[in-house]
Amino acid sequence: MLGRRFKFTADEIAEARSFITDIARTAKPAVQLYVIEEDPDDNRILECAVAAGSDYIVSGENDLLRLGSYDSIRILNVFDFLDAVQAQGREG
Repeated sequence: MLGRRFKFTADEIAEARSFITDIARTAKPAVQLYVIEEDPDDNRILECAVAAGSDYIVSGENDLLRLGSYDSIRILNVFDFLDAVQAQGREG
């Protein structure tokens, strides 16, 4: 996907995978959510984010993005997420 969509090289994909693996945590949802009727698979994303105690979901999925947030979890596209992270860096 990164190679096709963003034209990443194999080395860039490996670097991105390594970075994500270093900062990610595995979550096992304890509850099933039925928030997004249009795309039930997106509910699994919400379930994992809730279980992990996430602050953000970064997605390109329109159904998730339309939600804007769930509970206290902000749902942003990658550009808005990067802006939010930069703004936090300036504040703190």
